[in-house]
Amino acid sequence: MQLQLRSSSSASALFSAVQVKPPSSPPVRVKALFTKNPGSGTLKNSNSNTNPNPNPMASNPRWAQKTVTLPPLRRGCHLITPKIVKEIAQDLSEFKCGLAHLFLLHTSASLTINENYDSDVRDDTETFLNKIVPEGRSAPWKHTLEGPDDMPAHIKSSMFGCTLTIPITDGQLNMGTWQELHGCMLLLTSLLTSADCVLHNCLI
Repeated sequence: MQLQLRSSSSASALFSAVQVKPPSSPPVRVKALFTKNPGSGTLKNSNSNTNPNPNPMASNPRWAQKTVTLPPLRRGCHLITPKIVKEIAQDLSEFKCGLAHLFLLHTSASLTINENYDSDVRDDTETFLNKIVPEGRSAPWKHTLEGPDDMPAHIKSSMFGCTLTIPITDGQLNMGTWQELHGCMLLLTSLLTSADCVLHNCLI
């Protein structure tokens, strides 16, 4: 193998003939939306001082919370919207757009939304629950220390659940014309329970 060497003057002439054109436009620089606070490890908004958010709701979300105690109710499905709305009316009126979260503080009751016009709907709902979840000493449940109706009540509670989320529009719960909150009390004895209501505005 033969290796041909050129003189240094020939090499410099070769490289000088190659010209690199500068970019036609300056490089695009992307500014980070969030930067790290020195020493804290947390993030801050890079535009917080120079470009404040024009929407005050997004930068200052509003929250409200209240616990509502429901009166003792016999077993069955009951309309509880008037009681809930009456208790949270003052806070509710301050929300133009938001969400209402309801959480029932009981393991033998449940929340659902259904028709408010015909009371037969509530009676039929209870009939369905009692039919699908048997109770009594012949039922196959092991948890019977608190009575034969206790374990069926726990199961029924899990079927409907203990939470609801409802949109808020112009200070009111935004439900359909025939919709209303049903509190389902699932024990044979009258039940006293509480609902925790949390309201917050939409971040838009």
